[in-house]
Amino acid sequence: MSIHVKIFNSHAVILINEGEQNMQWDKIDLASRMQNYIREHCMDEDFSMDALYASTGYSKRHACRIFKELLYKTPEEYVRAVQMTASAESLIKTDANILDIALDTDYESHEGYTRAFEKLFGTTPSCYRNGQTPIPLFIQYPIKHYYSYLRQKEKKQMENENNLNNETKASPSLCTVTVISKPARKLLVMYAKKAHDYFSFCEEVGCEWEGLFNSIPSRLETAALITLPPSLIPEGSTETAAGVELDADAVVKIPEGCSLIELPPCDYLYFQSPPYENEEDYCTAIELVFQASETYQPERFGYRYAPKLAPAFNFGADTRTGGCISLPVQKL
Repeated sequence: MSIHVKIFNSHAVILINEGEQNMQWDKIDLASRMQNYIREHCMDEDFSMDALYASTGYSKRHACRIFKELLYKTPEEYVRAVQMTASAESLIKTDANILDIALDTDYESHEGYTRAFEKLFGTTPSCYRNGQTPIPLFIQYPIKHYYSYLRQKEKKQMENENNLNNETKASPSLCTVTVISKPARKLLVMYAKKAHDYFSFCEEVGCEWEGLFNSIPSRLETAALITLPPSLIPEGSTETAAGVELDADAVVKIPEGCSLIELPPCDYLYFQSPPYENEEDYCTAIELVFQASETYQPERFGYRYAPKLAPAFNFGADTRTGGCISLPVQKL
């Protein structure tokens, strides 16, 4: 039996042959259920690791082994990263003193919490609260997103081989379209040298960029994957990047490997798909907004697409909000 292991987005991705796919999906389902339990309960006062393991229906040893195999962290390490990220958000969003936040994060002292915070994020809680220093917040990427992407990619390859594209296209779904006029602003951006899509970007540079950019309190939007116009692509880079928009007068410490550029005023069309229930539909939700943008006719409403004018943004998808992209347009 041949198994190839690949590290992606802090996940140990195991690429297996067809005969083992069902067994692998059982593992993915277990890790996904543990992720969901952590997401829903890890900030509860009565949360415990024993309760997490009990919720799986498996032994602690088995659940811990599968979780670490697929997510490259033990459940304890994962929970601590989630709790520390929640504490970092409390530093920005509340006026609670640091000691109270430390106690809420299960630390017994200000000093112990500060040491752990600095070890994880590279700066102290007080510096993060008082400054504009981006830190790599931990993002709870659902494990099923990547594996669903692999399954969908394999399915499309099979469809292409069998000339079934016209018969298996996704059913149309309602998307909302909104025009947003953006003023002059700044873009904190991380470039890629080889990547041309989200997953290849994360394979190249990791996915810590999302937590890093979303940690900036003054951001105008959530972090996004970006398609750059030719005028903004540095030599040796591709059109694919990641970044976050900031106010024109924003002052922020530029993280290593990033650049801060200025963007002129521009109109955008935002395409938003409906919420969805199953994590496996992550890729489908994103496909829906791209399909909508391809069939939409902005000329009917006095606009035209302007991909050379400004970056396009892919904000990804979430079960609660659906998929979202924004594309630059010009008035006719």
